[in-house]
Amino acid sequence: MIRSKKYLAGSKGAPCSFRIPGICNGDWSTTVPCHIRDGNKGMGNKASDLSVVNGCSSCHDAMDGRSIVLSREDWLFYALRGLQETLQQRFEAGLLIVPVDIETGLMDRPVKPRKPKSKRAKIPSRKFGT
Repeated sequence: MIRSKKYLAGSKGAPCSFRIPGICNGDWSTTVPCHIRDGNKGMGNKASDLSVVNGCSSCHDAMDGRSIVLSREDWLFYALRGLQETLQQRFEAGLLIVPVDIETGLMDRPVKPRKPKSKRAKIPSRKFGT
């Protein structure tokens, strides 16, 4: 299980990643790291710090079932979207390090030279309807 105060501090002042319509207060000053359920959560155990989502106080209450009860499908949707956005935010802030492949554009890739016309295979012509 991963614990990191520095990683959790990445939520301070960040926008809410849940953004539950009709619930989200849009007040970034109330954003906290919201732990969502993972394989580590259980009796007396909090989820890993990698399983946190930037959430405003209102969305945090909704996701924890303190203000409303979301359907399982809605809970999963907001949890997954929020986790993806939070991981991206942590990566961009340098709090999450991922080895990234260098992308090459289509124009940067080597092009295999074509055979001269004289050495290309002849394609028989097709006559349709005969």
